[in-house]
Amino acid sequence: MRSFQRISATMRRHRLAKDPSRAVLFGVCAGLARYTGLPATFIRILTVLSLFCFFGATLVVYAALALVLDSEYADREEIHVSRSFYRAHW
Repeated sequence: MRSFQRISATMRRHRLAKDPSRAVLFGVCAGLARYTGLPATFIRILTVLSLFCFFGATLVVYAALALVLDSEYADREEIHVSRSFYRAHW
């Protein structure tokens, strides 16, 4: 029961987003792993297993998540670029 409490606490701290720093294909599995607090390898294995069982549904859900989810660090990179731009020009 404690593992479910740990996962739910982790899910409350993070938002669901792609994680490009640990991405293999699009970062969807890495983002789900960060969101749930589970290892990324475990999420990737579940994804591959679900491809064997539910090929079409898995592809549709994965593609939808790849298109819909924002990148985890997109906002931080934009802030870093804008700050460095202003420092260089002031």
